[in-house]
Amino acid sequence: MAVHDSVHIEYDLPIWKEADVLVIGGGPAGIAAAVCAARHGAHVILCEQNGYLGGLPTGGLVGPFMTCYDPPMKRQVIQGFFEEFVQRMIKAGGAIHPSQMEAGSSYSAWRVRGHAHITPFDSEVFKSVAEEICSEAGVTLLFNMMFQRTITHDGQIDAAVFAAKGGPRAIRAKVIIDCTGDADVAYEAGAPFEVGKNNNGQPQPASLFFLINGVDKEKLEAYRATCSDISEMWFMDKVREAREKGEFPIPREKVALYESLDGVWRVNMSRIDHYDYCNPEDLTHAQIEGRKQVHIIIDFLKKYIPGCANIRLLGSAPMLGVRESRRIVGDFVLTGAEMKLSTRHDDDIFLSGNRFDTHIGSKVVYESTRGDDPYGVPYRILLPQKISNLLVAGRCASGDQECLAAIRVIPPCFAMGQGAGTAAALCIRDNVTPAHVNTDELRTWLCQDGACLE
Repeated sequence: MAVHDSVHIEYDLPIWKEADVLVIGGGPAGIAAAVCAARHGAHVILCEQNGYLGGLPTGGLVGPFMTCYDPPMKRQVIQGFFEEFVQRMIKAGGAIHPSQMEAGSSYSAWRVRGHAHITPFDSEVFKSVAEEICSEAGVTLLFNMMFQRTITHDGQIDAAVFAAKGGPRAIRAKVIIDCTGDADVAYEAGAPFEVGKNNNGQPQPASLFFLINGVDKEKLEAYRATCSDISEMWFMDKVREAREKGEFPIPREKVALYESLDGVWRVNMSRIDHYDYCNPEDLTHAQIEGRKQVHIIIDFLKKYIPGCANIRLLGSAPMLGVRESRRIVGDFVLTGAEMKLSTRHDDDIFLSGNRFDTHIGSKVVYESTRGDDPYGVPYRILLPQKISNLLVAGRCASGDQECLAAIRVIPPCFAMGQGAGTAAALCIRDNVTPAHVNTDELRTWLCQDGACLE
């Protein structure tokens, strides 16, 4: 039933906490932003809506990390904080370094294009390492903090309001970093944004990841060794057979099983399309649909895929694997077209070789750069219009749909967060807004902290 009444609620809230830098969203971008800002002297608060850090790599079970290498897959170009984080997980027994991962293995779901030098990892180890690294840097962590709105005057955010246990809480900071993935803070503050291609409102479909064990890897790979073409090697023939029998209605064409650690496999085969992932009703329907698809996929794998007869569902992700929602329209909009030309910029904060991975209906369109050089990602894509003390990092940064089809994945999000957090620390030191950061000095600091910019 439609609701036509409206209620205006205005909280007279005292400021609960204050900081130099407030990071909202504790995924890869938010973790990197918070730690890097704190390491450079800022007092940082990191607010996360879940009871743990990680976002999609933990709550969404999204993995492995996609590549951090250049287009020819010869040189690791995303380093810095990302490399440190991976090394910390390896030390804790929860990851394999990307340098050890070649394309075409079970760890990459036997994919080749764009799937060399991925990073298998354990989501629970990710959570622990994230908390440890934040604690060591002096970041104040606040969990179960659901962002609600901003208090904004004259193009500046005075405070952010959160729903929390015990009632709403207001936090004030000099610089805010929106790492929500959906540009929630920028949107609420009035910054312009787009959704879909050419702002047509149609984002890429989402997926619901889930974990299984009980895969007979030896039997699975023995069968694949007998296959004569790609269609058979990726079990596309099995998908077609099951679909013709009405046993696989999900619009996916290939089996995607990613071996992880300790006998666990991640499955990325659901397809949840035609939803607005910033609408609570749509999100509810999408998550219910995702869980229905999980059981359809399990039954299909058991019946049709050699080595999967005895698999067991360990759990589906609490969070939907959203590929795309809002993207800010910033001071500069990075396009896929210029990225394919390996364009560099004077204010690049990281380099990337990630390919363009666009999901359309049941298909995935893969494109790469036209040459062997990585492309540069400039600082300006973190700067929303109209709001002077806000930075935006992650899959909601300022790029067209094609751009974010490449840099929405985890290693670039870590790198964007490192750039945003380091810039925020410079803002605090120099008492300037993000738009007035000295980008030459920003790049110097990033290089000193291990980033690769050449």
